Amino acid sequence: MARPSPSSRLAKRAAALATTALAISARGAAAAKAGSYEVVNTNSLASAMMLGLMDEQNVFILDKAENNSQRLADGRPVWGSFFDLSDNSVTGVSVTTNTFCASGATLGNGTWVVAGGNQAVGYGGAALLPNVSPDAGPYTDYDGTRAIRLLEPGSKTWIDSPSTSTAQVNMLQSARWYPGIEVLEDGSVLFIGGAVGGGYINRNTPNLDPFYQGGGSNPTYEYFPSKGNQTVSQFMGNTSGLNMYPHTYLMPSGKIFMQANFSTVLWDHVNNNETYLPDMPGRVIRVYPASAAVAMLPLTPQNKYTPTILFCGGSVMSDTLWGNYGGPGGDILGITASTDCSSITPEDSQGNQNTAAQYVKEEDLPQGRTMGQFIHLPDGTMVILNGAEKGTAGYTNATYNSAQYNGQAINTEGLAQDPTYVPVLYDPSKPQGKRLSNAGFGASTIARLYHSSAVLLPDGSVMVAGSNPHQDVTLNMPTGTTPQAFNTTYEIEKWYPPYWGQPKPSPQGMPTSIQYGGSPFNITVDGSFMGSSANAKAANTKFAIIRPGFSTHAMNMGQRAVYLDYTYTVNDDASVTYMVNPLPNTKAMNRLVVPGPALFFVTVAGVPSNGKMIMVGTSATGTGNVPFTPTLGSALVSLPAAVNSTKYTATITRAGDSSSSFGLGKIIGIAVAGAAVLALIAIGICLWRRKGKNSRGEKAAARQSAAPWTSRDVGSGPEYKRVDTPVGSVNGGRFGGRRMDSSNTFESYRMHDQGSVIESKEALGGYYDHPRSGSRGGYAQSPLGYEPQGRGSSQGGYQQGWAEHHDGDAGAYYEEGNRYGGQSYDDYPPRSYQQQYHQQQQQYPQQYQQQGGQYHDRQGSGGYGRAR
Repeated sequence: MARPSPSSRLAKRAAALATTALAISARGAAAAKAGSYEVVNTNSLASAMMLGLMDEQNVFILDKAENNSQRLADGRPVWGSFFDLSDNSVTGVSVTTNTFCASGATLGNGTWVVAGGNQAVGYGGAALLPNVSPDAGPYTDYDGTRAIRLLEPGSKTWIDSPSTSTAQVNMLQSARWYPGIEVLEDGSVLFIGGAVGGGYINRNTPNLDPFYQGGGSNPTYEYFPSKGNQTVSQFMGNTSGLNMYPHTYLMPSGKIFMQANFSTVLWDHVNNNETYLPDMPGRVIRVYPASAAVAMLPLTPQNKYTPTILFCGGSVMSDTLWGNYGGPGGDILGITASTDCSSITPEDSQGNQNTAAQYVKEEDLPQGRTMGQFIHLPDGTMVILNGAEKGTAGYTNATYNSAQYNGQAINTEGLAQDPTYVPVLYDPSKPQGKRLSNAGFGASTIARLYHSSAVLLPDGSVMVAGSNPHQDVTLNMPTGTTPQAFNTTYEIEKWYPPYWGQPKPSPQGMPTSIQYGGSPFNITVDGSFMGSSANAKAANTKFAIIRPGFSTHAMNMGQRAVYLDYTYTVNDDASVTYMVNPLPNTKAMNRLVVPGPALFFVTVAGVPSNGKMIMVGTSATGTGNVPFTPTLGSALVSLPAAVNSTKYTATITRAGDSSSSFGLGKIIGIAVAGAAVLALIAIGICLWRRKGKNSRGEKAAARQSAAPWTSRDVGSGPEYKRVDTPVGSVNGGRFGGRRMDSSNTFESYRMHDQGSVIESKEALGGYYDHPRSGSRGGYAQSPLGYEPQGRGSSQGGYQQGWAEHHDGDAGAYYEEGNRYGGQSYDDYPPRSYQQQYHQQQQQYPQQYQQQGGQYHDRQGSGGYGRAR
């Protein structure tokens, strides 16, 4: 056999070195992303007001019904889509009812439920007249104020079919816009409060009717599947005004921790009793539109699974500035958001009330932040993304957010200024006062303001999307104006945490479900990953169950993170076998971590594995029926002591242990690796060419017939596909058919939501989170177009479209076997909400008098509060 020539051997060696260098370079490039953002798709099709992780590969995106340029096959605009994590592609999907400011959660059987919203609208967000069929409107959207939409596990079809029948229809008992939501221990959900139609905050001024606001507010709560007629919540009346999207957390006792305005309660929703906790220090408002970042801290064996809720940011304004349905009471664009981070521990892990509970000042954010959003990460930290330093959520037409551009007056609409582009990490393991940091983090280039969203992904990165401070699609806002203007945003980003780019563990034996109680389970991580520091890595391992939640409006509703107890044995080959206990077999844990889908991560030495979707409290395939009573298994066993090895005693060393890794050294390393790759490839090519000159003719001929070399031949992933950002499509639109992405400059301004020149200043000047009026035919005047006294009069007069049920405002759902219980998805109220309202309004003044003047105006609170 002929020996290879020296040049041939050298060429092969160079090729091998090049391959190794490529791998090193790729790893370095991935590590360089740590702490930074990357745009992975430029067109989400629907601006991502809402996000939900469906499984390990898909995320759903929901918008309000608006003029997104992408059209379905039937010609309707897309206001829902699916994001495929395998290739970052997006596909439009049919949604029928208007999802504007709905709430959402996963039921205990894994089904997504998204409920409430707003009425049918047309161009510019203007409400359709009652005599105009949604099918005749430009968007063909149906009233969503009472809709209950369902997305079954494994499905890519929203159950959201309009119906003209009042029987067997998925409907809330009454209209809800910005309702609170909480999943309960039996897998069902509770909806609480909300507005009926819309507005900046949930009140009129003067605030003469704190519970109902003349028909504008819904102070009731109800369950899905139904557990009876809706009931009035005292807390909703006590926090009148600033109580939309209240912050709710199910406690170990079964009570719900609830915070709105600046008040806090433990609420026994079964018996409708409330126990008041201390007020928010400094009367910082945390709910919408102040929109603080709020989350329950990670539940760990070390903190004995004790629930603590953390609030960061929000707003402090005078009662006058908070205004009413019509908008803020003055110019709020220059008001800096709060920097305060405070926490409270209302109960212990067994559900005993902490009678000494007080809000504890943690520390201050690096800058004020409204619309910041907490995301749990699998290494035990939490990141705050998105938001702005000044103003609040929402939008309006007012003189103070009018700007001049090229001699034209434009309305920038949004109520927030100075986006906060840099995330902040919260590490609960660090000493108080040193838990917050943004050191080393890169800034996004995309403002994420009102109607932004974010969610943890199975690969450990965070998906960031949305931002639309407009009542309809707007892509041509100018840059450099005062006040600042921002476009409807379609770009999808990923934010990469500090652990990104490090080699990941590949655990074997990952569970498909985790129960309350029972025997421990084993997980193994191989020796090639654990290496010489196997002892230290094994001791520095976390087993996390994370429910990412339903993301919207700076909230991840239902988000939780809980860590399991474990022990381990380091084996002779450096592999580690972990013995992991499931969740404690207590009703308290059943409430802290309710049944349903979640991600399971194994984090070794600060680097998480890919997350696996599991079911909590039920089998991997779910229960089918909701509600149900989860099984509490046997008590947890006492775990034996860990067994270390005498061979693998090195300390943990890896790049990226601290934020200081985002520096010049990493950049130089990547550059050197890249240069080495290029040099080695060049050497290899030269040597192969030299060899080719000396080869026989048949080999040359063979080379000539070979397929051409492509980048895919060296193992590159799918090509990155840039998708153009949508353009307007309304009769040529204000965008004239040209491509305009969300950073394009203003060219010509004519907002579709603005009326004709003959419309009054008042018609254009009010807040219009609710579908707003105009003089165009076919659209009703919004309730917000009326004087506050008319809307909130003590006579209880109803305005067009308020609290009325219109046929076709929700979807029917049928399934064999009556999956959701006896009254599950056909709970239609015996009388209309309007009738309920008048009856309850007649009853409530008597209750109010009997309670001895329980309500009084709390100055600076934005409304009514609890009497002392």
